Amino acid sequence: MDEAKPAAPVRRNRAATEARLRAAVEDLLVESGFAALTPSAVAKRAGVDKMLIYRYFGDMAGLVRTIAFADDFFPSFDQICGGKTVADLRAMPVNERAAWVIGRNLRALSDRPVVLELMVWEMIERNELTAIMEEARESLGLRLMAELFGDVADRALLQVVSALLGAGVTYLALRRRKIRWYAGVDLRDAATDDAIEHAIAIMTAPMAGQDS
Repeated sequence: MDEAKPAAPVRRNRAATEARLRAAVEDLLVESGFAALTPSAVAKRAGVDKMLIYRYFGDMAGLVRTIAFADDFFPSFDQICGGKTVADLRAMPVNERAAWVIGRNLRALSDRPVVLELMVWEMIERNELTAIMEEARESLGLRLMAELFGDVADRALLQVVSALLGAGVTYLALRRRKIRWYAGVDLRDAATDDAIEHAIAIMTAPMAGQDS
């Protein structure tokens, strides 16, 4: 009788494992916030050994950093540019440029329910993991400012205007997850985003002529 051959070792598919870990992180974030992101909890949800988190990413912060800086997690630079090249946008008056970027950000956020949920938790929790998410988001903002608005004379004014309008569209995107109406505006109406972008264009008009 032939001796039974030992079972061939199971080849671990790293890409599939990383995808499962990312999905687990996103699910736990939405359900319970950053406090739920422990190696044991994430590994259990993903159905993998928690040692793989350390092997692949170093630690929990490394896993979160990989997710936060992935091209498809936060809105990307290209998505915010909305199909226009940097040269196309730099050719636009600064007020139209700013309105374009803020409007594209609104639409991009609306397509990312997980990002909206984590932004809610960021207001409640402050720790190493929330700091990583904030760093990823701020790095995009700094890149947009450097590449698209390097010619603006009053950068400080532009940054404040962008912060105010950006905060406004972010709040509306967050609110309509659960609540349909705000100040009489139907946040879930298909035409509302167009109306918001028109309002942004009006509010950024005073920035015209700020190109250096």
